[in-house]
Amino acid sequence: MSARPVLKGITVVEAASGLAGPMAGCRLADLGANVVKVEWDDGDWMRQCPPFLKDRTSADFFALNRGKRGVLLGAEPKQRAALLRRLVETADVFITDQDSDGLAALGLEGADAETCAWNPRLIVAQISALGREGPLAGMPGSELGAQAMAGYTRYVGTLGKQSIRLGADVAGASTAIFTTQAVLAALFSRRRTGRGQRVDLSLLNSLVAMKTVHLAAQSDPDSFEGPRVGGAYDPPERGWKTADAPITFAFGGAVGAEGRPGWTQFVEAVGLSRLLEDPRFDKTGRMTTGLGPKARELKGEYEAEFTKRPSAEVIAQVRKFGGFASAYLSHDQLLDEPQVQALEIVRDVPQGDATVRVLDFPVKFSGSKPEVQGQAPRLGEHTQDVTRELGLAEETAARSRA
Repeated sequence: MSARPVLKGITVVEAASGLAGPMAGCRLADLGANVVKVEWDDGDWMRQCPPFLKDRTSADFFALNRGKRGVLLGAEPKQRAALLRRLVETADVFITDQDSDGLAALGLEGADAETCAWNPRLIVAQISALGREGPLAGMPGSELGAQAMAGYTRYVGTLGKQSIRLGADVAGASTAIFTTQAVLAALFSRRRTGRGQRVDLSLLNSLVAMKTVHLAAQSDPDSFEGPRVGGAYDPPERGWKTADAPITFAFGGAVGAEGRPGWTQFVEAVGLSRLLEDPRFDKTGRMTTGLGPKARELKGEYEAEFTKRPSAEVIAQVRKFGGFASAYLSHDQLLDEPQVQALEIVRDVPQGDATVRVLDFPVKFSGSKPEVQGQAPRLGEHTQDVTRELGLAEETAARSRA
């Protein structure tokens, strides 16, 4: 396996706060890019978000910004603009959540043109809440606003009751994923054309794109069936009760007249043979398990026996006969899950005198290996080093001597 990460030699300048831009920068750093995080004033607001690690670094900030170098722009406008301009002039990629006016105020006017005139090879990933075009272009937005506008709150709500926010930051995280994809595609294009470009991303567009199967399922006005059209018309899924913890499980597939034999063997093994004679149950389990159309209605029939057995036993029986099953895991249980451990998703990286658990790059390559790095930069930690590398320290000293 090559020791050279795939983005070795690529410089990324990141001028973004919160989740989407920094998470994309973190993933590019995992792939070997030299990522310089640029901050000004009080820095990325995520630095102040609890909980905090032992050294008072925000755990969220650490997770999103490890492996980067940090530059703090000074208060003097000309020096601030000179440093940032020089950084972006020498960069391959610029990730930002600033609009055109914000970039101009930072001394980067024209950076977000279709091609940057003063660095034609630059790839600019510009992230907004609602998009660059349209009647709401430039308007402020948020994770919750994007979820509500894209209709995500209805998938965990209940008809007639208040909408519910998805607990996960799906808008920010999905935008980070699309930003990473867009940057890699633009780098590939630059290899062929020699020119950079601007790529526009938004929280709203990312969430709409993630609804591909939902929009397809809802495209027929005369049909209202299947697991992806219910939304708030179905109560939140809470799994099947067992003696100690809820689980989810599913059988399915139509093979021949009777389907796969797994479900039949399973119900016999867990004391539910009576279901074989119940006309409400199909002989494959497809209709009454998982997201089957009768699963909610007949859940209690399964639970009558499941609640007499520990979740591990029920899960083992499902898997034995070819079904899918999993317990509903807590955060700690997830990180300790043997399958998660086997996939090496979770890594320990140094942070001061301690170690911190982080998530590895979620892809395995047969010919290269991502570099999962620790240490999120302190505010402005590498400003002097980067200034010196750009030759600005010498220019400043020369001006002062003159």
